[in-house]
Amino acid sequence: MGDDVSGGPVTPAPPRPARDVDAQAKAAVLAEALPYIRTYHGSTVVVKIGGEALDDPALTTTVAQDIALLSLVGIRLVVTHGGGPQVSQAMTAAGIEPRFVGGLRVTDDAAMALVRQVLVGTINSDLVARLTAAGVRAVGLSGADGGLMTAERTVGPNGEDLGAVGRVVSVDPTLLRSLAAAGFTPVVASVVPDATGGFLNVNADAVAGSVAAALGAAKLVYLTNVEGLYRDLGDAGSLISELTASDLAAMADGLSAGMRPKVASALHALEHGVGKVHILDGRVAHALLLEVFTDEGIGTQVLP
Repeated sequence: MGDDVSGGPVTPAPPRPARDVDAQAKAAVLAEALPYIRTYHGSTVVVKIGGEALDDPALTTTVAQDIALLSLVGIRLVVTHGGGPQVSQAMTAAGIEPRFVGGLRVTDDAAMALVRQVLVGTINSDLVARLTAAGVRAVGLSGADGGLMTAERTVGPNGEDLGAVGRVVSVDPTLLRSLAAAGFTPVVASVVPDATGGFLNVNADAVAGSVAAALGAAKLVYLTNVEGLYRDLGDAGSLISELTASDLAAMADGLSAGMRPKVASALHALEHGVGKVHILDGRVAHALLLEVFTDEGIGTQVLP
């Protein structure tokens, strides 16, 4: 051992430079991504970005870069967004106490004005600007633009009056499809008109699910502030990597109030032809790419 056939000592091969190892690792990642790029090229993916991710400029920039990459490889993106923490901050600053019933924000007329100001006037335009800087041809929208959506007032789980809070009644995806066909990425704020022309505050998860259903999206991805769904919220080891829609429906009543609107919208999307739903931790850098382009993925995947 250790000698060549001539009896002389074997000279060990020099270690590979670190840059070569890094380059090979990157090449392996690209090779792993290739079949997923082929599968989803030309498909529609709806991405809902939670307010927590939007509260961190560095994280928002990373998400924008991920969306740019998905767009460059031929995936048609539609982005929807929330802004709950930002709306709560604005309400508190204005002397309005934020209140929630069943995971839905109680929204009187004064609060509705702030919701529109924060979601449409600030968050939507800021997100469009970051996406544009990343190379995405982003277009900011609300539910009112191009007759995209209509909503009607809804009440809490026990009939509570929530004020100007709505549920989506209809989605006309014509504008979204036209923009996507022209190479643009729509960015939709969750402010939706009712039949009278007034505005309603609609849960952003519900907007995402309704938009994905109307488009027949291949994927609906929620970037949120948890790692995914847990069988036991207090047990980090109980993270569910994959389950079916029927499994999800069975556990819905045991979930937190904040998670229930997300689960309801996910089930609605799956019932109306969406291929898969993913619940990811949007605080993890490149979570979107890890889910779409790798074998293992992250978070929780829900199948029809």
